[in-house]
Amino acid sequence: MSTDLDELKQDIAEYELLHKSAKRPKVQENLLKEIDRLKRDILTLEAKAALAIKGIEEKTCTAEHSAGYEENITNYAWDQSDKFMKLYLTLGGLDSITEQNVQTSFTNKSVTVKVRFQNKISTLHIAKLCEEIVPKDCYCKKKSDYVLVMLKKSEPGKTWPWVTEREKKIKEKNKPKFDDTEDPSVGITKLLKNMYDEGDDEMKRTISKAYYESQMKQNKEPFGDL
Repeated sequence: MSTDLDELKQDIAEYELLHKSAKRPKVQENLLKEIDRLKRDILTLEAKAALAIKGIEEKTCTAEHSAGYEENITNYAWDQSDKFMKLYLTLGGLDSITEQNVQTSFTNKSVTVKVRFQNKISTLHIAKLCEEIVPKDCYCKKKSDYVLVMLKKSEPGKTWPWVTEREKKIKEKNKPKFDDTEDPSVGITKLLKNMYDEGDDEMKRTISKAYYESQMKQNKEPFGDL
């Protein structure tokens, strides 16, 4: 296509030189007609080239949107400092992409991270964080095997008990309530049972052992539910 255009442009240039040197009106008129025809041919070729480029771009865009699949990131590690809440997204294949493949969006209570791979898009979306953040000071870093999400706390020094507002509400709802008129030993028993119910296997073994030994010292039967 580009070769044809170059040839036509060279033909026009030569016809224009001939037109300048021509003396007879009829010859000049015929040369102008030929120049106009060649210019129309050039416009036609350029229009076809533009349509071809547009078609390629549309196909590429469609392929980018349709290729692969989307997956939600639901598991991540977290840590915090006085100024930042830090999320660690462990993902495979990060060495095959660049920083430009990691897109982020922050508001004062939400975070969205999209990691675009060749055949999939991995997305972390937290609609409501436990506490507020400063969007303009939040950022991401792509490491060799994980993505680090740095959330700038709006209240430096404040410790976040959880990452999401949902986790906070669930834990507060399940938190044991103490009755001032209740026997303290009963309250402690309830607390231990709550820790036992929510703990992992190691926690359950530790509490069971401690309670068993305590009951044996008091010459009582072990607490059956634990």
